[in-house]
Amino acid sequence: MPLQGKRSAVAEVTSCTTSSGGDGTARQTPFFGGDERTTAAIAAEVIHRVAEQARESRSARARVSPAEIEDLAQALLLPDEGVAAGLVRDSRLRGLSPDDLYHGLVAGAVKVIGSAWANDEIVLTDVVRASTRVWGIMRDLREAFVRVTDQVPGQSAVFALCPDECHTIGMTMTADDLRRRGWNIELLVGYDRASLVERLEAMAPATVALAGTMTDLALPLARTVVALRAQLPSVWVMIGGDITRTVPDLLAATGADAVANSADEAEVLMLARMADLAARRANLI
Repeated sequence: MPLQGKRSAVAEVTSCTTSSGGDGTARQTPFFGGDERTTAAIAAEVIHRVAEQARESRSARARVSPAEIEDLAQALLLPDEGVAAGLVRDSRLRGLSPDDLYHGLVAGAVKVIGSAWANDEIVLTDVVRASTRVWGIMRDLREAFVRVTDQVPGQSAVFALCPDECHTIGMTMTADDLRRRGWNIELLVGYDRASLVERLEAMAPATVALAGTMTDLALPLARTVVALRAQLPSVWVMIGGDITRTVPDLLAATGADAVANSADEAEVLMLARMADLAARRANLI
């Protein structure tokens, strides 16, 4: 059944980047409040990357029906943002595993939306709305992917140069500083976005820091954050480098979790993240 909600006014693309808060006030959805070109690029990245995660595993077929996937796809396009979030919450409460919840239900619904977009059943405005909802759902689901282990997260992270960035000295100096403080920091340099995401997916780190200097790297950083989170739903992403001083509200522009422009700031933020993970794991055990 074709998805409903087709609208012709592409100029409205940024109008759906605000949603109603619990108190009835409007709140801007971070990451989707930029100019039309940037918003469209990020929305397309979300749809493409998350749709790639749809897996028709035996478990997913057994736990998630095609009707449920279709219902969520329809809900992601509705004016009421709470409907889609409610469907995901209900599925989680009935015991759907994080893997089936993400790869079976959410990614499956996004794949339906991607197909509808490719067939001109919906327009860019609808895609931006759906992408905004999907991004919020993915952030809400992060705790579902926290692994229950007896180990406290170690002082380790991967520092990676943003694709299209060529200045390495600042990131290298920060990594060396943190290593002297006892951190295990691995550096990744010279990767394009596809190979960087593939490498990080294989490593599956809990913390990734992306370094950038130039102001025009905000969109490449945002697209990298989307790709990482699609592949690694629980990953925590920090942005560092001179771009943190030159791009206003970099968190909203990139969808990252934190911004640091010094080794001291990076350490404080990463330690806070470790403490949060340890506390949540303790509550789950």
